[in-house]
Amino acid sequence: MIRLRRTLGIAVCVGFLTLLSPGSDSLRNRPLAQNLTPADGARTATKPATVQPVSNGNSLMEREAALNLKEQEMKKLEQSLDSRIQELEATKKGLETSLARKKAEDSEKYKKVLKVYKSLRPEEAAALLDKLDEDVALEMLNQMDQKRAAKLIPYMNQARVLKWTRQSLKEN
Repeated sequence: MIRLRRTLGIAVCVGFLTLLSPGSDSLRNRPLAQNLTPADGARTATKPATVQPVSNGNSLMEREAALNLKEQEMKKLEQSLDSRIQELEATKKGLETSLARKKAEDSEKYKKVLKVYKSLRPEEAAALLDKLDEDVALEMLNQMDQKRAAKLIPYMNQARVLKWTRQSLKEN
C-alpha cells in the first residue's frame, strides 16, 4: 500500500513537471502573441509569429533521468529501512525473551527466600523483615498468606505495618 502511494505520488509529480516544463507540448503549441502594429492610424494584423519549438527534449529527459535516480535511491533507502526495522524487531524479541527469563529466575529466587521466611518463627521473621529495605519487606508481606502475615505484624515495626496497610488498601 505504501509503495503504491509512493509510485502514485511520483507519477503525479512527473505529470506536473511535464505539464509545467518549458518544453512540454501543452506550452509549445501556444501562440506567443500576434504582432499588431498600427499603420496610418488603422490597425492591421500581421502574420502571427510562429513558435519555434525549443529543444527542451534533452532537459525533459534529464529530469526524467534525475527522477528515476531519485526513485532508485528511495527504493534503496526503503530497503535499508526495512532491513533495519527487521533487525530492531529481532533485537526487541531477544530482549523480551531475556527479560522474561530474568523475571522467572528472580521470581523463583524470591519464592525460595519467602519460603525460608515463612519457615521461621514469627518473631525471627519480623526482626529480619524490619532490617530489609522497606519496599522488599512490604512486597514480601504482600506475597505471604493472611495467617502468616497476621502472625508477623505484632512483632514488626508499626510504621512499616501501617505503610503496608495503606498500600494494600490503595491497591484494592
